[in-house]
Amino acid sequence: MPSFTVAVPNLQSIGPIVEIRIAVPQAVEAILVSSGQPVPSPVPMAAMIDTGASGTVIQAGVAARLGLHPVGVVAINTPSSTGVLCPQYAVRLIFPNNVVGEAVIIEAPLAGQHIQGLVGRDVLSQAVLVYIGYTNQFTVSF
Repeated sequence: MPSFTVAVPNLQSIGPIVEIRIAVPQAVEAILVSSGQPVPSPVPMAAMIDTGASGTVIQAGVAARLGLHPVGVVAINTPSSTGVLCPQYAVRLIFPNNVVGEAVIIEAPLAGQHIQGLVGRDVLSQAVLVYIGYTNQFTVSF
């Protein structure tokens, strides 16, 4: 079972933050390669493992950096707003230890946050999350 473990200085105050990379889906990469077009480099970002988020979210602007086109639109609720319309994108998520998964994620504003993304329950539904507060570590296994 592919997995990764992350240690943070203070898990309680910082949260379960993991450095991930967002890339074009494997099928899109294959089309680009076969047609001789350049494949965009994955975009690195700090993401929080968030069991309170129903969907995985990336910061606004990331999809454009990868040349992605929306595959849908979804209304989301945030602590301060309801019914916010956000585009959805098919992406490849690259976690530490080259743990890779594909998902349809939401692009939403995350201004003022110390993160650029959230890994939500849509992705976590395929995983085991072990949160070890007293050692300031967490492990995610797929």
